[in-house]
Amino acid sequence: MTLSNLGVVYSEQGRLQEAEQAYRTALSYAPFMADTHYNLGLLLAAKGQVEEALRSYETALRSRPWLAQAHLAMATALQALNQPEKAIKVLENCRDIVYAPAKDSCSQASAVANCRQKLARAHILAGRPHAALEEVSQALFHLPEGFPAHALYTLAAEAHLEAGEHAEAQEALARVLAHHPNHVPAHLTFSRMLQANGSRLEEAERWIRKAVALAPDDPHPHKHLAQLLLDQERIEEAVEAWLKVVLLDPQDHTAAFNTATALRLAGKNQLAETFYRRAVKLRPMNVSSQRNLGAILHLNGKLEEAKKHYEEALALSPGDPQTIINLQRLTALFRKKGFS
Repeated sequence: MTLSNLGVVYSEQGRLQEAEQAYRTALSYAPFMADTHYNLGLLLAAKGQVEEALRSYETALRSRPWLAQAHLAMATALQALNQPEKAIKVLENCRDIVYAPAKDSCSQASAVANCRQKLARAHILAGRPHAALEEVSQALFHLPEGFPAHALYTLAAEAHLEAGEHAEAQEALARVLAHHPNHVPAHLTFSRMLQANGSRLEEAERWIRKAVALAPDDPHPHKHLAQLLLDQERIEEAVEAWLKVVLLDPQDHTAAFNTATALRLAGKNQLAETFYRRAVKLRPMNVSSQRNLGAILHLNGKLEEAKKHYEEALALSPGDPQTIINLQRLTALFRKKGFS
């Protein structure tokens, strides 16, 4: 067995340190093995070393520029590093690959379809639903055998919904649910469509709860439920739901932040502080996280530390009005207490 293959075996067994050592040793003998660089990147990403993973994917693509899986993994890494526009460019490069050796053709076609799917979602998040629909249309036209078409139709429904085209969204979802009644993303998108109606919130909640029942260990349905409860100001229920999300996905910044917010609204300021701290740890460059941690520390009487996080928020976003107001209030409190 080659060192590279041994690395794959170790990785599948969860022996990540040994896998990394095997990959690096293999590359010391043969530094241009694209698959090994790619597999090392996946391993580093799994360990949370996203920037190092990105370098491994880049090296893999220098040896094999048509390797769509590496483009896909690189885009995922860039999104994790909060660089969405760079991720979109990588996905566009992946989509436009026109050559791959015959031995790579099957996995290549599936990876390119995945790139189009991910690119469509990126366009939706960037407020470009019709660009997303074009990507979905092309993905369906070039659909490789075995690729789940229903996932693409659900994505099309999301894009139609984002564009305000509710009839088209409902038509796409009906098509999915007729053949795949347990497809969780379709349930969640149907719920979003009902919420947009404004008068069908109970029905929307039922669709989310169906999704939760279908995938109890998937954080995404729980996240949708938690947000719905928070939006409806059902605070105690929202706290419970958000705590479930962070239990399932401790690395989700949005979940940590919203859990903290729900706890603050419930008057549980000490616990809220814990989760705002987690949000800052997960995304230290996020202004809202720094400002809200400052605010909860302010409420909890930790004034010096509150000042530090307000100043961090201002350094990230100079002139941010809410941070300035909070800092002015804190300064006034310092003066009242006779502090400098």
